[in-house]
Amino acid sequence: MSSSNSISFNGRQYKKAEIMSEMVSLAKQLASNAHLLADSPLPADTDLSESEQTEVQNQIAAMLILPPDALIIFWDAFAANHLNDIAVSLRRLSHTTQPHAVSTAIQILSLIPEPAEQDRHPYFRKFLRNSTAVKDVPNIVADAFVKGMTLKKPSGPGRHCTLIINTLFWCDTSLGDDGRASVDAGIRAALANAIQATLDHPRSAELDRMQRVEMERLKGILLTINMEELGPGGYFLKSTREHLEGRFDMCSGNDCDEDAELSCSKCKTVRYCGAECQSWHWKHGHRARCFQTDY
Repeated sequence: MSSSNSISFNGRQYKKAEIMSEMVSLAKQLASNAHLLADSPLPADTDLSESEQTEVQNQIAAMLILPPDALIIFWDAFAANHLNDIAVSLRRLSHTTQPHAVSTAIQILSLIPEPAEQDRHPYFRKFLRNSTAVKDVPNIVADAFVKGMTLKKPSGPGRHCTLIINTLFWCDTSLGDDGRASVDAGIRAALANAIQATLDHPRSAELDRMQRVEMERLKGILLTINMEELGPGGYFLKSTREHLEGRFDMCSGNDCDEDAELSCSKCKTVRYCGAECQSWHWKHGHRARCFQTDY
């Protein structure tokens, strides 16, 4: 069991702040193994080797059995420090000659938990809302599904679709070529067809229910984007984003429902109504999850 300020791991109790450095190290190791870091990029037209792929998958499997509180800190550390690395890598890598590297980067991205909960995984949300940092990523991720790129477990087509949904809901619609969504119109059309083909495939019955649900959900969202009766171009996603963003105007203090005027000066991902709530939040977990980002 974990108390509010400690984590039970490998038979002993760790303060959350103590385990923070360990999670930062593990996050950097994952980014390095996947050749996402700027100082160790894959050479042009060179893909991840089989042994490198195995190393990444083994680390992902090991990471997923971390205690829940440690896993939250791990993903915050990874998202704060390496989402830009993934974006740069995806813009550089070739689907044709480096498919394993591309699928590995997208797999890792798809495993980052949903950004739609207050005070949970705020760095992913911050990244998706930064149009400069996320440039081209929505199209690259969606096009990978169109091209039939397979993401290894524990990811899969459903998680891939969830990732695309997050880019649609959180990224600015101006990133797309028609202003309706962050994904270009042609890719959206091809994506809808690819999803239907996946659902119609005989082997789709082997997918778990949630994988199918997420594919159906994305299919419905893609259909809704083009419905003129819901408003002018981009209205559906813009209004959805405004609704989601409104959920994060509240204070992150202890059961505080006051409007928040202050934000953490370091990470700029959480908000407070005043110094008292900020102090409480720092002592009750934020200290171990507060990272400065480059996006």
